[in-house]
Amino acid sequence: MIKPISLRLRYTEAIERARTTLIRAGRGDELKRADSARAMRQARAIVDRRQEQDRLRRVAVLAARKALVAVCRAYSVQEQLDGDEAERARWHAGRAVILDELNKIITQDRRP
Repeated sequence: MIKPISLRLRYTEAIERARTTLIRAGRGDELKRADSARAMRQARAIVDRRQEQDRLRRVAVLAARKALVAVCRAYSVQEQLDGDEAERARWHAGRAVILDELNKIITQDRRP
């Protein structure tokens, strides 16, 4: 059996050697600017990704609220229809499951 070689250690080693060489060559300021620019790009990407996730979460909650209203309306109309007790029990069981799931979506990730 062949053991896999960790490339991460070699890669880090090579980067550190290149950094020390650049610093000795007098290009330390360029290196710092490049590192700062890379860190800012990563930070902006993280913030953008989080904002998109928040937007999608808000859209999902809005859709769940609209669905909740539509489901409540449908069940109120369904209550007015004639049906036997077994059928009504099935309606109420289904209604409870659907309303519970929609309420979970709406109240999910609410911060105190």
